[in-house]
Amino acid sequence: MGSREESRTEDALRAAQRYYLQDATMEAIAKELRVSRSTVSRLITYARESGLVEIRVMPPSAQANELQSELADRYRIRAHVVHVPDHSTPVERHQRTASHATRVLNSIFTSDMVLAIAWGTMVREISDALTARPVTNCRVVLLNGIGNPRAQGEHYSNAILTAFGRASNAYAQRPPVPMFLDRAETRDALFAERSVRSVVAMQRDADVALFSIGHVDNGVPSSPYRAGYFLGQDDYRSLADDGVVGDLATTFIRADGSHHGIRMNRRTTGPDLDEFRTVPHRICAISGHHKITALRAALRGNLITDLVIDEITARELLSSSSTPPDDH
Repeated sequence: MGSREESRTEDALRAAQRYYLQDATMEAIAKELRVSRSTVSRLITYARESGLVEIRVMPPSAQANELQSELADRYRIRAHVVHVPDHSTPVERHQRTASHATRVLNSIFTSDMVLAIAWGTMVREISDALTARPVTNCRVVLLNGIGNPRAQGEHYSNAILTAFGRASNAYAQRPPVPMFLDRAETRDALFAERSVRSVVAMQRDADVALFSIGHVDNGVPSSPYRAGYFLGQDDYRSLADDGVVGDLATTFIRADGSHHGIRMNRRTTGPDLDEFRTVPHRICAISGHHKITALRAALRGNLITDLVIDEITARELLSSSSTPPDDH
């Protein structure tokens, strides 16, 4: 009896998280749990009545609206500030940001469009919150290469790409290249191949890009770059010497938003950021104070048109930005 109750509680918690935190429909949750819609409704009711879920009615934060206006004025972007309570955990802020980013994406990405995505933790969270949409003739393409076969990156990136393709009934394409190569000459040779050129052309034709920003601290990038992708101490020194603070889809950037002359970019398979700036809608979803330096660099580099950011991170970004971005 105890195990049955534990199983019910576990299912109720999972259903409540998908329903309240990720805006999943009851139909989608029922399919995931392989139960009926009425069972999902009962699980959500049980979650509320047993105290797993606490519902509070809160008016939209006036400060969030002010932050949106200030971000828009300072960086000349469309800002979407996600209201979060001050006591929110980093995980809750991350989930709320991802859920809101899904709504922003759905308001922009529609039939006959190409969506380019950069795989990573935030975009994976967004992929989990997706629901099927009645759009047609869409294509989805990865912006960055996959991990080596011994690491989780290959399966991880494929799962994200598949989720986006399924939600939009879209043709999905990944670049047949790893994230990093040992030599710049190898990269040049690969990118001359027709199979790679066709993927790069699709990236270049994208109507919408969805991504987050990776951070680099003292030459050491965030995971996944430390998870078996052939970066060593010499590479870290190179990043530090070149003043790298972050990356967009494995193309590295400096604090002023520039990327030319960074040696590691000759060996990465991420996008050419000069071409990336021509994508009409460039949606960046981000949460966490550790991303602020890299985010500010991306804003200064004019890499973002739509910023989805939680309220706490937005306050920290603005309070730590004493000067407006450079013009590019």
